Amino acid sequence: MTAPAIPNFIDDCCMLKLITGSTLLTLSLLSPLAQAADAPAAAGHYLTLYAVPGVPLDDDPYTWSTAGGKQLTKGVTKADGRAYLKGDAGVETYILETLSMRRTFAVPARCWQETPAAFQSCLKLKHSTSQYDLKQDAETLAREKNQQAKAAAYVLAARANDDALAWLGKLPPQWSMQEHARRLLSIGEKLQRHIADGLRQGGPDARQFVCKAPTAYDALPQQQAVLAYQLQPPPELHAGAVWEQLLAAAAQGNWMARLEVYYALAERKVSELSYVEQVRLVQLMEWLHQREIAGLYSFFSARTIGDGATQERVERLAAMQGSVMDQSAVGTLLQDEDDPALVAAGKRMLDCAAKAMQAPR
Repeated sequence: MTAPAIPNFIDDCCMLKLITGSTLLTLSLLSPLAQAADAPAAAGHYLTLYAVPGVPLDDDPYTWSTAGGKQLTKGVTKADGRAYLKGDAGVETYILETLSMRRTFAVPARCWQETPAAFQSCLKLKHSTSQYDLKQDAETLAREKNQQAKAAAYVLAARANDDALAWLGKLPPQWSMQEHARRLLSIGEKLQRHIADGLRQGGPDARQFVCKAPTAYDALPQQQAVLAYQLQPPPELHAGAVWEQLLAAAAQGNWMARLEVYYALAERKVSELSYVEQVRLVQLMEWLHQREIAGLYSFFSARTIGDGATQERVERLAAMQGSVMDQSAVGTLLQDEDDPALVAAGKRMLDCAAKAMQAPR
């Protein structure tokens, strides 16, 4: 990989110059290396490192190793910029690493018999790579291996279909990033259309709010598990017996439980989710949308619209359509309105949310 162009000033880069009898070879150096010990005694063969042409690079760590990884010398350049080297019997390929570059040299055995000046004419640069590129390549390789492992785990999980959210239905047999993206985009567009339709002509009038019991929107089996989960402090969420009970309620079709599970998955970074969890997240969105569960829309909007004024209208719409979380938030805001009718509507929302949070009898 070719190193990027280097600005011509000391603070941003340094340059390795191999001085030969007739040629000045300038090599760019770019990024971090581990600690190095003091340079060997000032004797023997060496290369001179330069900050810029004509200015030796002082206090720059380096290592000199065989291609097989055997370290032969390491040190820190002094005022003369020299990196001292030594050979290993039968070896002709060596690696010079600095803070920013990794260089591979071909050094025939006869070169070690030459004087230092002739030595620098004898060795040949075979390859150079910036430490930045090496790091990027290593990270890319690690990501690819992780993706391969996740894809293999997904195939086994799809075949078994016994994960914690298996009640959502079957998983596609193979992981496909393209198909997943298509399905995610499709449900996202449906949610956006639903929100846009609800906000036409300014959205619903909050003064017309009428409280409905949560069961009016869908079934709530094992509702006690949902209430117990909602009372848990954040460190206790998504794990333990209370979480397992919430999953059991969701498996029975409790829409509030499924909404909480959706929140739990959607709040995590995509990179932290397995491929199975990514598919389950989309399946949850589809299930909640089919039943027009309002909490889905305000949560989705908050992460996609990015417009505070529009989000307030979306939250008011969700409160009107039965989102307990939005009823509590919007109801509180309406208490500061000058219009008594809006204040009264806000009070009804707060009472409705409080009632929804009561244990079933």
